[in-house]
Amino acid sequence: MTASANDRTVQMKSTGRFTSRLRKLTHYSHDKCSKCGSQLPTNMAAFAGYQADGSEIYVGACCQVLLSELASHIYWWWESYKRPEPDTILWRYMDFAKFVAMLKDRALWFSRLDSLGDPFEGARGLLARESEWKEHCLEYFREAIRSVPGSPSGALLRDIEADAERLYRDMQFALRREVRETYASCWHANSGESEGLWRLYAPANSAGVAITTRFDRLDQGLGEQYEVNFGHVRYIDFNTRFAGTYDRVFWKRSSLSHEQEVRGVIKGGAKSEDIKGISVRLDLSCIDRVVISPYSPPWFEDVLRTTMKSFELTAPVSPSDILSQPFF
Repeated sequence: MTASANDRTVQMKSTGRFTSRLRKLTHYSHDKCSKCGSQLPTNMAAFAGYQADGSEIYVGACCQVLLSELASHIYWWWESYKRPEPDTILWRYMDFAKFVAMLKDRALWFSRLDSLGDPFEGARGLLARESEWKEHCLEYFREAIRSVPGSPSGALLRDIEADAERLYRDMQFALRREVRETYASCWHANSGESEGLWRLYAPANSAGVAITTRFDRLDQGLGEQYEVNFGHVRYIDFNTRFAGTYDRVFWKRSSLSHEQEVRGVIKGGAKSEDIKGISVRLDLSCIDRVVISPYSPPWFEDVLRTTMKSFELTAPVSPSDILSQPFF
C-alpha cells in the first residue's frame, strides 16, 4: 500500500453509516480482513465501510486502499470472545411447552440477562474481590484526571479522589443498567447430544425436545429485526481473573464449561423493568432436526409429530442417541 493511500484513509471522516450487513461483517470477521483474510494487528484500528460500488468492507491496513467510504474505525481487540464458524452445529434443549410457543409465535425467545437464573450473568467478578477491582479502576481514573490537558498541576488530592470516586460510581451504574437492557438466546455447540443438558432441560417423566441447526442457517433465519451478535462463551476462574470490560456478557464461571455455550445477544432491545425477554421472528426452516428427549413418555412422539404438522414444521424427527443399546 502506498503512503498516499494511507494518508487518504487517515484524513477520511467517519460517516457513522452502518447497514445491517456491515454490522454483521464487522462482528464476524472480527480479527480478520474481509478482503484478503489476513490477521489484523492488535492495537491498530480496523476500518469498516464501503467500496466504490457500495459493497460492505471490513479491512486492515493491508486493504484499506479499497475503502471509498469510512463508516467507523473498529477497535476489535476490545472484545476477545470467539465468533462461531458458519458450519458450527448448534443445539437448543427445551421442554415441550417452550417448543410449542416457538412454533406458534414463529419466534425465538431472548431472555433478559438477569432472568436467566445465573447470578453471575454480566458480572465483573467475585464480590470478595470487588475492592481489588475498584482500586484498579480508581487508579486508572486518578491518572486520567491528572493528565487532562490544561488541568492545574497542583490539583488538590482530595478533588482528584472525589472525581475518581464519582467516575467509578457512574461506571458501576451504567454496567448494572446494561445487564437489565441485554437479552440472550443460549445454544449448545456440539456435533452430538449432551446427556447432562437433557437431564437439565427435559428431565425424567417430562416431555422435551432438542432442535439442531447450523450457525449460518440460524443467523440467516433471524432476519434483521434486531442486531443479534453471536459468540462462544468464555469460561474463566473468577478467583484469578475479572471478566472483560466490553464483552463480559460472553464470560461465565468455569464450573459451567460443560455447557459449551454459543449465545446470541441483543443489547438495548427494550428498556422497561417489566420486560423479561424479547421474541425475535424466526424462519422455522432453519431447523435441521428435532430430537426427542430420551426421558419422554412413549406416547410423546405421536403428539410431537401432530403438533409439528399443525404448525407446518417439516424438519425430520429422530429419537435420542442416548437410547442406543450397547453390546458386550
